[in-house]
Amino acid sequence: MIRLSYNDGDEYASVSTYVFTSQMLVGAIEEARECREQEYKDRFGICKPCRQCEAGQELSKECGFGYGEDARCVPCRSSRFKEDRSLQKCKPCLDCALINRFQKGNCSTTSNAVCGDCLPGYYRKTKLSGFQDMECIPCGDPPPPYEPNCSGRVNLVPLPPVVTSPRDMALAAVICIALATVLLALLVLCVIYCKRQLLEKKPSGQSPMFVQSVTSAYSLSDYLLNLLKLHFSSWSLWRELGLDLKTG
Repeated sequence: MIRLSYNDGDEYASVSTYVFTSQMLVGAIEEARECREQEYKDRFGICKPCRQCEAGQELSKECGFGYGEDARCVPCRSSRFKEDRSLQKCKPCLDCALINRFQKGNCSTTSNAVCGDCLPGYYRKTKLSGFQDMECIPCGDPPPPYEPNCSGRVNLVPLPPVVTSPRDMALAAVICIALATVLLALLVLCVIYCKRQLLEKKPSGQSPMFVQSVTSAYSLSDYLLNLLKLHFSSWSLWRELGLDLKTG
């Protein structure tokens, strides 16, 4: 305290000087002090608490440790939310698809998304404390017992490759020979019919060309008949083989 005299005027001057000096000392101490985590310095260098923003809003820039004097409240960005009035920043919205769950409610600036049950083929593990995990995991093969979301899962069983047995191959060969025999028999019948037509219409004076054609027809018919006999013998052999395979 500074006293200039003991009269009333001097006493008033000394009190004013004391108050002014105290304010100067407080300002100097406040200016010298480092601001805390949630404080900023105003234009006079005094630390002040950071602004609190309402639900759905956050500060436009970081505030704390003396910085953020010009920070102001702005709405949360897309896919972010904040539920109450606080100094906290907006949080990212929950993506239900990333945790393999259905989405029941959309995310807004003031509320988070709401996830529903697990997707088909997924389930939530139950901890020892009785609470379930947020994320759904695949049921696996085999699925865990007593999980309703996994009990109705369809297990796709791979079909075994088709193996052709010798019996089936022999039957297929017999069928092919039978079809070839029928076609050959039809061809022989056509040749015989044509040969008979040639003989019935044979003129009195036989020309060499006519005799050659008849001889060729006979030779062709004989060849086809021999070929048909060969096919019939093969048919008998394959039929016996097929019967043996069936009985075996």
